[in-house]
Amino acid sequence: MNRLQTLVRESGLPAPCLFYPAARAKGLPMQTLLTDASAQAELLVSIAREYPVSAVVRMTELWCEAAAFGMDCTFPEDDFPKLGAPLYAQADSMARVCAPGAVNPVTAPLIEAVRLAASRLELPLIVGVTGPYTLGSVLGGSEDFMVNCMMEPELAEGFLTALTDFLISYILEYKKAGADAVMIAEPSVSMISPAMTEDYSNVYLERIISAVQDDTFRVIYHNCGDVNRHLSVISQLPAAGFHFGSAVDLSAALSAIPTDRLVMGNVEPQLFLGEDVEAIAAQACQARAKAAGAANFVLSTGCDLSPRANARCIEAFLR
Repeated sequence: MNRLQTLVRESGLPAPCLFYPAARAKGLPMQTLLTDASAQAELLVSIAREYPVSAVVRMTELWCEAAAFGMDCTFPEDDFPKLGAPLYAQADSMARVCAPGAVNPVTAPLIEAVRLAASRLELPLIVGVTGPYTLGSVLGGSEDFMVNCMMEPELAEGFLTALTDFLISYILEYKKAGADAVMIAEPSVSMISPAMTEDYSNVYLERIISAVQDDTFRVIYHNCGDVNRHLSVISQLPAAGFHFGSAVDLSAALSAIPTDRLVMGNVEPQLFLGEDVEAIAAQACQARAKAAGAANFVLSTGCDLSPRANARCIEAFLR
């Protein structure tokens, strides 16, 4: 068990995805947050100091890798970054994909923020990247990419190989910068079958995990989609942890995943946009009850919290 697993398990504290609402509470504009390394580093340190959490979770992404590949991206003040039109919707275009360097104008401030913050943190720092199939779905359009995988498997496999090579290089930069773990977000597999998940997600995730995970750096698989029927496939991954949304049956996940791996989640992020603090407390208590006796469970939000999350709801969750 490495530093991440030891600290997270032994603290008994939750590990919610507070990055965006914490930034809004500080008055940080979205564009500044995601392009100014110093400002982001200060925020990461402040989350560790000001919230009773077992780890600092730096978002689950789904925007920056696609932006690095050239997709248009805008930064609303009170919402997540917004991506423009897909770049590789046509099957033949996938063969012409040109991956950026791991350190590029989009990713450089995110990596530098980790470097600036890591040495100042006593808590584990978990960064986020988009998973290979999900990145393919973002770059190619979810329905078009799914069809292309079925109709043009060789082109899709070449495309996913290029994306995977980029993701390995990108994650290694975070490892070098001092992050303790990476959370790889793969929610788009909820739209495909378990068999396709094995062929078009797990194969590439296994390559990533083999290339980056060791005793000093761990991989956490994230899925906020309804992947209950995929659990037998997902649980085969050699990741050190699994982070699920509220759509996943926590009892089933705990049964499927070996007890030496973390299981994290699974309180619904949308609840934090309202005023019903009792509903959040009830869902958190329900999750803890389902995980009673499971030493590998860590309470968390099922995905990133919106910048507009209600501060009172966050306080209720943390209590």
